[in-house]
Amino acid sequence: MLPDNSGLLTVQEVAAALRVSKPTVYRWIANDEMRAIRYGKERPEGDTRRGGAIRVPRSEVDLRLAPSAA
Repeated sequence: MLPDNSGLLTVQEVAAALRVSKPTVYRWIANDEMRAIRYGKERPEGDTRRGGAIRVPRSEVDLRLAPSAA
């Protein structure tokens, strides 16, 4: 069971909010460009089976939506 996820978004919700694809969000997470929380069983290196869940703090989306100081 996932903990209370108030303030946490799914990958799909993040992608919709930022108007990007889900693979883009997954890439940002994999490249440590976006913080995320992973739940579920650890998978060995190279195991391609899906499992667990990924949640992204709402603050990560807010950072990308905020106008940058140029």
